[in-house]
Amino acid sequence: MQLAEREGGEIISADSRQVYRGMDVGTAKPTRADRARVAHHLIDVADPSERYDVSRYQRDARAALADVQARGHLAVVVGGTGLYVRALLDGLDLDAVPTDAELRANLEVEAARGADLHGRLAAIDPEAAARVDARNLRRVIRYLEASLLTGGVSAHWRRGDAVRAVRIGLAPERAWLIDRIERRVRGMVDAGVLDEARRLMRQGLDARLPSMSAHGYVHWMAHLRGELDIERAVALTVRDTKAYSRRQMTWFRRDPAVRWIDPANVDPVAFVSAALREAA
Repeated sequence: MQLAEREGGEIISADSRQVYRGMDVGTAKPTRADRARVAHHLIDVADPSERYDVSRYQRDARAALADVQARGHLAVVVGGTGLYVRALLDGLDLDAVPTDAELRANLEVEAARGADLHGRLAAIDPEAAARVDARNLRRVIRYLEASLLTGGVSAHWRRGDAVRAVRIGLAPERAWLIDRIERRVRGMVDAGVLDEARRLMRQGLDARLPSMSAHGYVHWMAHLRGELDIERAVALTVRDTKAYSRRQMTWFRRDPAVRWIDPANVDPVAFVSAALREAA
């Protein structure tokens, strides 16, 4: 936000869970005050009952990017969903990846029965399997669906027109990051994440929906059902977030264009502003 204010920019979110309305605290969504201070895009664009996917994000984000650029403003793409970032900036041709609703439904049934779908994906397309966490069943199923239809999804994710961008990665010391994660999760409890989870439970949402895989909600809901005490729910949410942060680093480290800084030791706003001047 400081960078956007300094450079006359607007923020385009690349967070696959902040797209959902009513999931504010648990996704650490920018507040109303934040959004009044700096224009944000791709926040609150879908209901939790919808299946918002990377193809829809790509269309929406490209439209937002064109809108920001048409006003002569700097677009600041922010977020940790690696596939969303890549879909926007690297121009992945997602239309080249076919879908089959019946096949996907059958794979969902197999997953519910405990089938090792990630192992099956690894046998067909090791590169795709390496990019997805085995516990993220929704994405494993999507990758496997595409791989079964094409013989290997990786080869079909062709690059289209890439977006020229300065790419900056934040890489703090691990201990610093873990402390921030722990404090943020506890702050969510104080900010009302349990009330938020309770409202979502009342909607009777299918647990297989993408929205329901957002970190923490499964544990907050288990606590509300009396299955976990609050300290255990906090600990499990911290665990899941820490694991995800490691996977994020693995994903983004593959991009040689990213320039890495430790934001605890380097002023990131000044660094990025200087990088923009260099790239101009």
